Amino acid sequence: MEIKKFCKKFFCEAFFDRKAKFKMRNLLIDGRIRDIELDYLSKYFAVHKLPSSDEVYEEISAHSDIFYCKINDKVICAPNAPIKNNNFIIGISEVKKNYPNDVPYNACQIGNAIIGSKYTDKTINPNIIVKQGYVKCSICVTSTKSCITTDTGIYKILNNHGIDATYIMEKNIKLLDKAGKPTQMQGFIGGASMVFDDNFILFGDIEKLESKEKILKHIEKYKLNLINFKGLDVNDYGGGIIY
Repeated sequence: MEIKKFCKKFFCEAFFDRKAKFKMRNLLIDGRIRDIELDYLSKYFAVHKLPSSDEVYEEISAHSDIFYCKINDKVICAPNAPIKNNNFIIGISEVKKNYPNDVPYNACQIGNAIIGSKYTDKTINPNIIVKQGYVKCSICVTSTKSCITTDTGIYKILNNHGIDATYIMEKNIKLLDKAGKPTQMQGFIGGASMVFDDNFILFGDIEKLESKEKILKHIEKYKLNLINFKGLDVNDYGGGIIY
């Protein structure tokens, strides 16, 4: 009996000690994410669902890439971001409803390249400037030297800077209203996907995309595992910010 008690106590303490040492990463993502996607991501992250904001139009109202940008492992956020953390750097520009005032944090990093536009918040300090204001929306970063993009201008500039950019033309990515229903607006690959731990996450079924073969070829080249959700439309949630 005493041995049983000892074993139970020992294994219980070992379990909680191991759990305490493992700190789950945080993820900021659109609160309109579907249950099956949320369940999957919750295995790897403490998921923080972003509420819809009235600061911007409804399709991007809960998109992490509108209010946040991650550069050199630091999260920079808008002063009016819906969720803040003591470790976040607060930017200068508030996010506002009309373009280009909704894109100051819509930038991204690929290796040492920080890609932004002339509208990017000065706190981010990009070293590659593109014409497209919705920079991160248009880019899925797949490694420190590669990406997939839906913008021809970004494709040309990044390849000229030694970044292996794959261009796709895709009309089947959905943007959502506040209730989570598709609108007439077209989404982007950067918002419909995210990469972590050698996994390429597509928020929907890759079979729904005309660009399926180009995406598969790219992620195979960079040895990424495809995680997609069978039968579901591909939704643009503004990607996700891991911290």
